[in-house]
Amino acid sequence: ITIPNGVTNIGSSAFCNFFNLANITIPNSVTSVGGFAFNECSSLTSATIGSGVTSIELGTFMSCSSLTNITIPNSVTSIGDSAFSYCSSLTNILIPNSVTSIETAFDGCSSLTSITIPDNVTSIWEYTFYGCSNLTSITIGSGVTSIGESAFEECYKLVEVVNKSSL
Repeated sequence: ITIPNGVTNIGSSAFCNFFNLANITIPNSVTSVGGFAFNECSSLTSATIGSGVTSIELGTFMSCSSLTNITIPNSVTSIGDSAFSYCSSLTNILIPNSVTSIETAFDGCSSLTSITIPDNVTSIWEYTFYGCSNLTSITIGSGVTSIGESAFEECYKLVEVVNKSSL
């Protein structure tokens, strides 16, 4: 699927359950991607988000079990609840410094091995990394003032935590 330049909005659940969708590039003209837009696109391996998008909404890429690579632009300031939940093949994700809010976004990402929380993020919600069973290292940015209950529960391999915050 090619989303043409000029499209400004991708509606909620627009591509939900498109099981054969392998990759997606969201053009820079898109400013809004609705919740669950790519939910359960089980063949999706790669996604590039254009620089017009400011938030990744509720469940946008939830259960994209083949997703290994995602590019998040500096325009994104928030990552919503379940945005990447159960993306079991996601091994690494770069969160840009522009992000100030991360909700329970990465639970069940069992292949995720490391994560860096940018300094602009102020809180890590409860269950954010729940069940990230291969997460070995995390860097917590200096701006984090709270970490929710069970944020790292069932992260059995977590051996390195770099805490730059005052917590």
